Amino acid sequence: MATFDDDRETPIQAAQENTILDTLGDLGDFIGGIGVVITLIYLATQIRQNTAALRTASRQAISEGYRESNRMRLDPSVGLAFAKGLSFFEKLPFEERHLFGTIMNDEALFFQSTFASYESGQLEEETYQRYLGWFTAVVVTPGGTLWWESVARPIYTPAMVEAVDQRIAAGSLVDIRALPMIRMDPSSTEDRDNQIDH
Repeated sequence: MATFDDDRETPIQAAQENTILDTLGDLGDFIGGIGVVITLIYLATQIRQNTAALRTASRQAISEGYRESNRMRLDPSVGLAFAKGLSFFEKLPFEERHLFGTIMNDEALFFQSTFASYESGQLEEETYQRYLGWFTAVVVTPGGTLWWESVARPIYTPAMVEAVDQRIAAGSLVDIRALPMIRMDPSSTEDRDNQIDH
């Protein structure tokens, strides 16, 4: 007499279990895919916010650096050496020539850090172009050109030097010597010329 084991699966039951498992597996893959998409959207949002924060921090750091550089020119002797050096660098006495060179190095180092922020994507085009325009306007003055060619070109990064050279070649730069904050008092022109000639 044959006995039946009730615990054995029939082929139909096995097929149903496989179908259920396949369906649950597909559902798990689908939910996992949705999780990956949500994670990617979240990460993209975080990256965008982080990039915006980095750009803001870069602009603030650059502005602070520039303000610090400008504060140095509050000293009348520094401001005068800068103004005179832009036109008469080679004729200045040693002390003023040295002071002018120091100011120019500060300007160049400041621009080099601005350039690095721009290259790394932490500074947007508009802000970068403003600082590039200012620095190249300083460099194209007679004294700035002499300093740039004799001192700066060999010591600053080639990429920065190339960016400055390209902006100079593009032209349309302001003559900063005519700006009120730099222009020397016309009444002191005779004194200035007498000082430079000696």
